[in-house]
Amino acid sequence: MPRPAIHHITTPKAWAVYIAPARLELVETMRMLAPCSIAEIAAAIDRPADTLYRHIEKLRKIGVVTEAGVRRSGRRFEQVFDLAGDDFRPHFRDTSPRTTNKMFGDATNSIAKILLRTARDATAAEQIVFEPSKRNAFAKFEHAWLSQAEVEQLGEMFLAIKRFMDARKSRREGRLYLAAFAAVPVHRKRRARVARGDAKPAASVPAKTKPPARKRAKSS
Repeated sequence: MPRPAIHHITTPKAWAVYIAPARLELVETMRMLAPCSIAEIAAAIDRPADTLYRHIEKLRKIGVVTEAGVRRSGRRFEQVFDLAGDDFRPHFRDTSPRTTNKMFGDATNSIAKILLRTARDATAAEQIVFEPSKRNAFAKFEHAWLSQAEVEQLGEMFLAIKRFMDARKSRREGRLYLAAFAAVPVHRKRRARVARGDAKPAASVPAKTKPPARKRAKSS
């Protein structure tokens, strides 16, 4: 039976469990392998299997991971696990700015940690190639003034990248790659620039000048 396209995580507490870097990477690996065993996950992410059991159990308790039965592996039997959906999104009853901003902050923090670790490991192993016909890594950041319609257009571009990556999760050709992307509004704490393009800067106030000091009359 195919998995649902989207599984909603409905509480901030469950989201915090899911979005931790180790578990987020584990779920992403299962999106390529599941249904699968812990041994298969461990081999895919190059970690000892015994370190993954507690993460699987926490994900099972919040409904992200499901038990999919038992199968024979050589002379032994092993537990098989699946995901509750092909992808996961937050859907909280509490939609206050504080809750939604913390949710997004936690997600971007975890993604950044996974990206940095992956880039560090690849560069340490000298796996990055910049030859024009063989280039295998890209990193860039940009600032631009965008309207709300343009922000939505940028989001559609990100979704196109996601669909491109999703369509290639199940095959075993080429090499495994990580792609991470984000767009966030810039907030300057010191108000270095006007936040909105249609806002007017404050009128300049001429500097106050001190009146010239009076000369004292010389006493005769």
